[in-house]
Amino acid sequence: MDSSVICAGIVLAGGESRRFGSPKALAEWNNKTFVEYSVESLTPYTDVILVISREELRYTLTKNSSKSIRILEDVPRYKGKGPLAGIYTGMISQKADYYLIAPCDMPLMSSSMYRKWLTAAQEGEYDCVIPVLNEKIYPLNGVYKKTCLPDITSCLQENIFKVLKLLQKKNTKYIEVEEEEEHFFKNVNTTNELIGIIEEAANESV
Repeated sequence: MDSSVICAGIVLAGGESRRFGSPKALAEWNNKTFVEYSVESLTPYTDVILVISREELRYTLTKNSSKSIRILEDVPRYKGKGPLAGIYTGMISQKADYYLIAPCDMPLMSSSMYRKWLTAAQEGEYDCVIPVLNEKIYPLNGVYKKTCLPDITSCLQENIFKVLKLLQKKNTKYIEVEEEEEHFFKNVNTTNELIGIIEEAANESV
């Protein structure tokens, strides 16, 4: 990978977490919050990391985050309009060549995946590199090139908020998740799913 290329990480932590019952970004496992796991997965391949969250979480996130991480809220015009608005906020707030995107509810995600996706994006000159697992697209993981910003802007202006709509407009490379990588993609939407991950990890360590 070209060391002169600037890469920024964007952690999407602004969801309302209705099914979980409390903010997932602040959920803890092994004395680390979910947002910390997301940041760790991005850190090896990024120059700066932005966490896009909500006003009521900003103080707590700022207090618990390192100085190299910026905590932002959606720009007012698109506040609460979903992940695409979060990606937009990150892109206009930090210039970079590539943006590595992570949700805040996949505590098992590995930085090795971002290395793979970033390499594919640079070698193939793709606008987006996105994982696919069992025919399901994971648009909130992956790599987005700076060339996506004009189309993201036009989508938001046209009240198109689905990230998949953006991917259809761009030169997108979909990478199939390999069997040994599948466990990285366990996302946590409920407390029961968190308990399941904790129990699985405990069993594996026995």
